[in-house]
This record gives sequence, structure tokens and C-alpha cells, in this order.
Amino acid sequence: MQNDAAVRDGAPTHNFDIYAEPAIKVDVHDAFLTLKREAPPLFWTPANGGHWIVTDGDLMIELLRKPNIFSNQNFSIPHVENTPKTIPLSLDPPEHRPYRQMMRPFFEKKAIAPLQERIQQWADRLIGAVKDDGQCEFVDAVGSRFPVSVFMEMLGLPLDRFDEFRGLVNENFALAGTPGAMEVQKKIVAILAEFVKERQADPKDDMMSHIIQSDTDGRALSFQELLSIAHLLFLAGLDTVVNALSFGMKHLAGDPVLQQRIIDDPSCVPDVTEELLRRYSFINLPRQVNENTVLGGQELSKGDKIICPLAMIGWEEKLNKDPMTVSVDRKHYRHGAFGSGIHTCLGLHLARMELHIFYETWFREIGQFQLHPKKPQGAMRGSVVWAIEDLWLSWK
Repeated sequence: MQNDAAVRDGAPTHNFDIYAEPAIKVDVHDAFLTLKREAPPLFWTPANGGHWIVTDGDLMIELLRKPNIFSNQNFSIPHVENTPKTIPLSLDPPEHRPYRQMMRPFFEKKAIAPLQERIQQWADRLIGAVKDDGQCEFVDAVGSRFPVSVFMEMLGLPLDRFDEFRGLVNENFALAGTPGAMEVQKKIVAILAEFVKERQADPKDDMMSHIIQSDTDGRALSFQELLSIAHLLFLAGLDTVVNALSFGMKHLAGDPVLQQRIIDDPSCVPDVTEELLRRYSFINLPRQVNENTVLGGQELSKGDKIICPLAMIGWEEKLNKDPMTVSVDRKHYRHGAFGSGIHTCLGLHLARMELHIFYETWFREIGQFQLHPKKPQGAMRGSVVWAIEDLWLSWK
């Protein structure tokens, strides 16, 4: 089990709070970049009950590819007993495999291809709604409503509850690491329990209904399994692409040269997407050590918690030359935005499709834009999923 939070014999120590470090609110990527430059490649922090932080990309990939040692079963930091499970994310091998195999077909390229037209309609509608205003608070007006609306329709959630559901997801991540997080989780689980029961009684042509009708290892899924899957989809689908868009648009607002390149040659959008994901990845992946082990020359004890800031994989000079510069002329875009190993994000094809469609539509309809010169920029959030609270943009 863990030693005293403030002490880890023989381990390099660096005090860093992934939730409350003051620099995070100013610029979360700069805060973690400073950490990467100043802290050891693997160190112990006494914050939040005490845990390890990895800052070296190779160590991170090594860790993520050893799920039997670095477990997903309880990844709360600080440690909380009996956290709600989210299948298949919080399962380790061999239990993990049949659930992932069951869910993979819903997210393959051929499965999401028919969504392209509907995603385009959402992009046209939401960008069109702000176009003539010459300004918007991007996160609320567009950045959240675009991918969240797409995913809510896909899963079968009622769109008239958009603000309620999006608010719960924001609250969930904002309160991570505090006692209030469990109360939010209970609210989410209660809502999803009713949703799953409704779809069990009256299936529709949506993902949740199709999952209910699926099986794993030749048996039907139980209500608790379905609820756990719905919980994961709710948290992931209603937050991740929002943050990818927000950080991407913040960079683009200050990069008129890249903006003009997209306007002149929209075919570069896939490269732009990958490069912005690389430079501005936003997930802190936590794990729990399942057995005494050694990583990067440090002795880790069973029960320890460890966190991987995935952005740091893309910031490795050995993977990407001049990594802090945004360039769409790289031959390869090596990053960890979607994770690594058996828990690599299932929704990566959908996320890329949404980002491609959005950027193409924005620059076709809006063109050049910038950070609003008269509006204060919002604070940023650390936690396990980084975010921008608000982002004011303007254009002519």
C-alpha cells in the first residue's frame, strides 16, 4: 500500500497538484510543459494523497502497454473506494477484451461513415447561427454544442436536456479529486439508469438500443453492465471533442498564417487536426499499480497511483522535431491524444471526422478570426481532462 503521502524513500519528489496548481488556470499546457522541463521523468508528488507523475513519453507508453501491472480498475486520485465502473475502460485483461470487441463495431470507420452528412448539418447550423454576429463565446455557443449534439443523437439521449447533461459533465471533471465528485456521479448514474430502462422497454434506432441488443461471449448484457457502458459513453462523448476543438481554436486564433493556409488549401485540414491534437493533447491518464514493480529505475508499490499527462508524448523531441512549434509540414504526427495500448480511445475515428468537418466548415464560412480583443479569456481546468472554461473569438 501507499507510504505516507509526503514521503517516498529514495524517490525523487516534486510537489505538483494536477487539480489546483495556480499556473494551470492561466494555461494548462504551459503549466505541464514547465513541469516536464523542471521535474524528473518519474517523480512522487505529496499532493492529493500522494501519487506518481510520469513526464517521459517512453515511460508513459511502456506503462500504458502493461495493463496487468498498471490497472484501470480504480483510477481515482486521491483514492476513493467503490468508484463507479465504466466498462470497458475500468477493466483489465482478460475481462476487458470481450466488452471492447462488442463495442468496437459501433465506432469503426464504416459504422460512422453514414454520420458524415448529419455531422455536416450540425456544423452548418451552429456556425451559421453565430456567423453574422462577428463574435461568440466559442465553448458554449459552438464548441460544446457541435460534438455533444452529434453524440447525444448517436447514443439516443434527448437533445432537450443538452444544457443539463453538459453541465453535469463539466461539474464531474471540475470536482474531480473532491468529495463532491461522487455526488455528481450518483446524479449521472441515476439519469442513465432511467435512460437504459427506457431503451430496454422500447428500443429505438440508436447506439444504446443496439448495445442493449448485443451480446458478449454469447450472453446478453446485464442491466449493470449496460449502465456502466452508458456511463463511460456519457462522460467521454460529452466532453473530449469539445476540449480538442477549444484548444485547437485557441491556437488557430493566434496563428493567422496557418489560418490562411487552411483557407487557401482546405485539403491540409487532416494534417492541421493531427498537429493540433499532438501539440494540445488534454488527457491525464491515471492508473493504479497492481503489484510491486520497477519503472524508470523507481520502485513502485502495490496500491500506488500514477498519472500520465498524454500531451507529453507529443512533446518528445525524439518523436517530433521542434515539438513545441505547430507545423503541418511534418511527415508524421506522433502523439498520445487517444491513449496507447488496449485502452486506446474507441471513438478516435468519430473524433477525427468531427474535427475535420468542423475546421473545414469554419474556415469556409467564417474565414480569418482572432481572440476577442475586448473580452477576458477564461480560466483553464486541470484535472484528468483539461479544458478551457470559455473562449471569446471575433471576426469581421
